[in-house]
Amino acid sequence: MKLFKIYTYTTVLAVVLFTSCNKFLDVTPKGEVIPTTLDDYLALMSAPLQIGRTSNNTHFITDEINLPDAYRAGATNYPGPGAIRAYDFEAELYDVSEEDEDWNVAYRTIYVANSVLSGIETNTESNQTKRNQAKGEALVHRAYSYLTLVNEYAKHYSATAETDMGVPLNLKVDINALPVRASVKTVYTQIEKDLLEAADILSEKSAYNYRPNKAGAFGVLARMYLYMGNWAKTAEYAGKALAINNFIYDYNDFKLANETKPQSSAITGYPPSLLNKQHIVLGKYSLKVGSYEYNYLFSDEQFGLFNPIPRDLTLPYEPYKVNDFRETYGSSPFGYSGKTFVGEGRGIKDTNGTYDYNNSGITTQELVLLRAEALARLNQTQSALDDLNMLRKKRIPTLKYVDLTAATPADALNLVLRERRIELAFSGLRLADIKRLNLEGRNISVTHGTKTLPANSPRFVLPIPSKVMSLNPNLIQNPR
Repeated sequence: MKLFKIYTYTTVLAVVLFTSCNKFLDVTPKGEVIPTTLDDYLALMSAPLQIGRTSNNTHFITDEINLPDAYRAGATNYPGPGAIRAYDFEAELYDVSEEDEDWNVAYRTIYVANSVLSGIETNTESNQTKRNQAKGEALVHRAYSYLTLVNEYAKHYSATAETDMGVPLNLKVDINALPVRASVKTVYTQIEKDLLEAADILSEKSAYNYRPNKAGAFGVLARMYLYMGNWAKTAEYAGKALAINNFIYDYNDFKLANETKPQSSAITGYPPSLLNKQHIVLGKYSLKVGSYEYNYLFSDEQFGLFNPIPRDLTLPYEPYKVNDFRETYGSSPFGYSGKTFVGEGRGIKDTNGTYDYNNSGITTQELVLLRAEALARLNQTQSALDDLNMLRKKRIPTLKYVDLTAATPADALNLVLRERRIELAFSGLRLADIKRLNLEGRNISVTHGTKTLPANSPRFVLPIPSKVMSLNPNLIQNPR
């Protein structure tokens, strides 16, 4: 009961922080437990449903998905109208009466982390192990949330990061604050500071994969350095994380438990529970695209990356006749009811599949691809290929597997980027990839139906929620 009250208290305060008025300060919560002990702070950091969710809107503006007109009504019911507005490249995703849960969830997590960090400053208990764990976890969660926010609601890190608008940087518990948008560089500087401090005090292992540990801090650092274009540190910190956890499932060992219903079948050899998935270094989840029945599907371009074997719809579905096991375990030609999707489309298995919505944090496969990309950009072609082929060997049917080769670092980089698109699809990372790769001149546009978002369009940066803008006059909206 005490733990429940702690969760309730912080959730109420966090919601009020962004959606209500300051009159809350005049009310003393009754029947609530105010967290004061190290055990209280550890409890606040142990609620995955409270602080474990990450961005969802970023899925809907990329070239990974397709929303057929026939399925738009279902999409409205499941991911919501904001997702459809993102898919349609609209200027605003939420009006002033609507909530942007991506923004709310991130700042709620930041609020809880700030509460823990503030409380630890005055706590006098002598257990340094608990103190380090609570502080380190709060720092990682805060840093992860800011890295997500700044890549969703701001321009990508670049030579203009010092003057580009980032997001409000709240480092204290103050529900009266009306902060301006810190620069992109300032936000990244704080993220780096938090993560380096956390990595220094956290243990290598944690009881549950949704609780940050040293490997998790290293992993978020590696992602951050990749976004900053610091290839040497990307490789360094991805390597440090992999030195602690390098487990990667071999999909050759998997099997559909029910081959006659691949759309809903469990996968033998792949744990259904987040807690038992050994490849997850830092557990985060998103609501995800989802297409068990009739919502968003693979885009033709995304599905084509599998090099799929043509399927005869008049014949039984044969899940093992594929060129890539990620097709078998990550997609389905059938909705949950068993009906085929329109136009031979493929649904996204975001539960009970390799594109699990629980893969939205840091995974070992992302770490391998982070290091491989950094090595390719550092002209270490063979080392990059070694990482790439190690991963692919666990994804391609053994009888069809052939090592990839590259004559130049540029060729190796292109292979890594292609593999990144396949392996990390639907994890929420593609939007940041589009933004950063377009800064290199790769000219990636996104077409949804009859609408196209051209490369480097300002609408690849999502708008600050209208409700937040109405409550904080110090904020400036992103160009639309």
